[in-house]
Amino acid sequence: MRSWQAPVEVKVTADLLVGLPVAWALLDLIPVLGAGASLNIYRVPALALILGGVVTTGLAVKMGSARIGGLVVTVVFALLHAFLLLAAELWFNKLFSGLSFAGYGYAFVLLNSMPLKRYLLGVDA
Repeated sequence: MRSWQAPVEVKVTADLLVGLPVAWALLDLIPVLGAGASLNIYRVPALALILGGVVTTGLAVKMGSARIGGLVVTVVFALLHAFLLLAAELWFNKLFSGLSFAGYGYAFVLLNSMPLKRYLLGVDA
């Protein structure tokens, strides 16, 4: 299998956009298995995974609009995790929301980095 030839910034952004929702879904196993919560708890992490996957796919095929879509996705989910950080009662939910907020913020910064812009737009960036 051939390796994906992209700058590290692109790979880290793709990892964050897919990895954070997967970790969120795994964290949601605690209330589902422990307290018998409904599976409706997975709606928002599934939406985050779908949108992150779409942006990651756009980055992989070098679509310029994937960067703008990624900026929107990172801002929306960073704000969501900031509000979840304020509303959470359990310490591990607060910790995860804070780390996710930082992760989406870092993905936002990487989407604005010059190596990612050059990867998507070429030397015209």
